[in-house]
Parts: sequence; C-alpha cells; structure tokens
Amino acid sequence: MQDKILKIKDLAVEYRNKGSYLRVLENINLELEKGEILALVGESGSGKSTLGKTILRLLPDSARIKSGSIMFKGEDICNLSEKDFNDQIRGQEIAMVFQNPQNALNPVFKVGTQILDVLYFKSKKQKTRKQLKKEAVEILKKVGISDPEYRFGEYPHQFSGGMKQRVMLAMAFISNPSLLIADEPTTALDLTVEAQILNLLSNLVEEYKTSILYISHDLGVVAGLSDRIAVMYAGRIVEVAATKELFADPNHPYTEALLKCLPDYKKTEELQTIPGQVPDLGNYPKGCNFHPRCSYSFERCRKEDPNLKEIGSNHFSACFLNDS
Repeated sequence: MQDKILKIKDLAVEYRNKGSYLRVLENINLELEKGEILALVGESGSGKSTLGKTILRLLPDSARIKSGSIMFKGEDICNLSEKDFNDQIRGQEIAMVFQNPQNALNPVFKVGTQILDVLYFKSKKQKTRKQLKKEAVEILKKVGISDPEYRFGEYPHQFSGGMKQRVMLAMAFISNPSLLIADEPTTALDLTVEAQILNLLSNLVEEYKTSILYISHDLGVVAGLSDRIAVMYAGRIVEVAATKELFADPNHPYTEALLKCLPDYKKTEELQTIPGQVPDLGNYPKGCNFHPRCSYSFERCRKEDPNLKEIGSNHFSACFLNDS
C-alpha cells in the first residue's frame, strides 16, 4: 500500500452571508496516495474548486474551515500559521494550476521574467540571473515550448492558450511539489491541445512522482488520466472508486446519471440530461442533497443524510439504496 500523502477527514467549510454562515462543504472525507492521480468530478457548482482552494488555503476572507482536518504528509496543515504555510507548503509542497492561464500570468511581464521569479524564490536567491535563465529555458523546452530561448522574451499575449498552460505547468513543477491541484486546466482549450496537455501532465507526474488532485466536470477527460475518481455533488463526496470500476459499475444515482450524459458515437438514442440543477452553495435541501433530482429517491432520502461508506473493496458510496 502506498503512503497517503493527503488525508481529509470530516471537513466542513462555511461562507459568511449577511451575518450568518452557510455550509458549503460538509463531511468531506478523501485520501490521496503518493504518486496517484485522483480526479474530483461533478457539475459546476458542486464545490470542487472550493475544496481545492481550501487545501491550499486560498479561500476568501468570508470563508472559514468550521471543522475537520487536512493531513498533508502526516501534519494537519489547518493548524499552520499563514507565514509557515506560505513558506513551507504553498507553492513549495503543494502547487496549483488554474483553468484560465491568461488570468494567472501577469500580462505586463515577459513570460521568462515570471519563470525567473519562481526560480529565484526556489534558489533562495543563491543563483545568478544567467544560471536561472538557463534553467528557465530548459524548463520551457521540457514542457514542449518550441524555440524556448526566443519565447523566453515574449509576453503572455503572444502565447496561445495551450502554450500559456504549458508555462503554468512549468512554473508549478519548478519546486517539484509533492501535490499538484489542477483545477480544470484544459477547459478553455480545443480537443487536440487538451490531449497534448493531458499527455504532458502524465509525463510530468511520472518524472516528478507528484500526486495530483485533478478537478474536472468532464468524466470523459479523466477516464484515461486518473487512477481513482471521487464524485462530488452539492458540497459532498457521494462516491469514490477506481476509475475502471466506477465506469463499469457506478453505484450512486448521481454518478450513474453523469455517465449517461456522456456522448457516445455508437449510440443512436437522444443524449440524456439530468433534470433540475445543482442547488446554490449553502442552500441545500433537507435530507440527501441529490434527492430532488434522483429517480430512485424515497421517503428516507428526503429526511436523512446518507453517509459515505465502503460498499466494496476501496469503493465508497453515500446512498440509502445500499441499505436495502
């Protein structure tokens, strides 16, 4: 069994709203093994990005961790001071790549300058600019940027979306992080470029032995990338299983519904959709959060919250149908 690099236990997060607090994440239990790619999937508004930002402590001032723990390499990082977290964890041990690299890169500085800043910080100001530039060019080359010495001196607007995302991956891997949180990094890219970025990500993971929490709304994207999948709905984890098992035998009605929404060129029937919509964060229904949209719901679902429990070997689901 691999070592657990991340273990989230009973995590609850709240947002302050008009003098009171709304619970946006509830009873989150999730583990990530060393060197594993775990996909976190669900519709927009399910709380996936909120969970990613909670791990890296990038929540707005109106948010707070109400309860639970986030154990990273055996230490509860919720208890670290902001200074210690920034010096030891953020950008060092845990890095993040966002879905829109255009917003992540500073438009008024050259790409090379921004990479140099990261390298300068990593080297603890011990290396010369010439040494750092050589490293930066090598990093650009490694992530597939053609003519890296020339592109080093260009601005972000002179890069395509795919090239900008390659730059963001290069900057994330400079510190050789133990954990990378990738928040829908290919959403704004066309299919060909998306495939290239996913292949690059797989290669970097293999080289650096980095664990990845890959956030996505697209099960089709993570099918060939992830080792396991955690399905999230309305602030809760509803199912966790190995990728192949989840596709072959989904247990939770929400997972089943998501899979039925996937397009398949072999199918001739009309593409299915899930009726209704994800409730606003914090404004969740009583009982199971999915019951208003679930075709299997019964009276108990409207009154009680199902807990995530193991229904098979390393297969977890939160549904009362498993009790019958």
